[in-house]
Amino acid sequence: MVIDPSFIEQLKKLNITTKRRVVNVYMGSRPSIRQGRGIEIADYREYYPGDDFRSIDWRVYARTERLYIRRFEEEKDLILHLLLDSSASMDFAVSGIMRKFDYAGSIAAGFAYLALNKNEKFAFALFSDRIREVMQARKSTFHFFKLVDLINSSPQSGKTNLKKCVDQYTNLIKARSFIIVISDFIEPIESLEYGIYKIAKYSKEAILVQILDPGEINLQWRDDIKFEDMETSETERTFLSPEFKREYSEKLEQHIFEIREICNDTGVDFFSVTTNMPLFDAFVEILRHRS
Repeated sequence: MVIDPSFIEQLKKLNITTKRRVVNVYMGSRPSIRQGRGIEIADYREYYPGDDFRSIDWRVYARTERLYIRRFEEEKDLILHLLLDSSASMDFAVSGIMRKFDYAGSIAAGFAYLALNKNEKFAFALFSDRIREVMQARKSTFHFFKLVDLINSSPQSGKTNLKKCVDQYTNLIKARSFIIVISDFIEPIESLEYGIYKIAKYSKEAILVQILDPGEINLQWRDDIKFEDMETSETERTFLSPEFKREYSEKLEQHIFEIREICNDTGVDFFSVTTNMPLFDAFVEILRHRS
């Protein structure tokens, strides 16, 4: 089993305090943003090509010389969209705890379980270099177990390409939604930037959850070693000197910092967790920060 059954059992035993936090964090109790007459203006966002030009606020343009559109508030439940990275790099574990895909899949199932408990619709997709599997939005116990079965039977292959996959998936989104993407986000920052901005455009709420293995952060190996790229199968022999480890650590930290900055700019929440953190604790921590 990819998804840890004990994690699902723990979700069933969430205490009353945590459940209240879940209600606060979850999209079912949040208003969506819709255009309409006679509805109170909620906020503004930057104009994107394809938006209704009638919603442009020209007074804001006169002050800023930038195009912004008015967003109106209307009570309506948002649909949860879960996107799970199933690329080859997710099939990684050196810590002896869980593969990144096992951990990420369990987190995805956790959010779907919350949707199920609130009788909310949730959709699901696996992606790597393209969208591989799609489950349309439904709300039922059968739909939840279908998601679990799909995750458990999924192979991990291909390279991560968030830009291409978000382009494909957003064609399926008909209304503003709550989008959660779970991945290691190890790919060129340009692709991630494009994908995150487009996620922000098509969502009322959005979360990125990064899953990393402690081994790929700390490079626990020593001396001369041969690395294999899990997505391309290319190999390279490297001497792991202290200088090499230092430079590697700096580049990884910079990569994560740039993702976080993009998320801050777009209003997308970003969480980075490692697979040595207890799964249930990590999930609850995400909920606490969101609430």
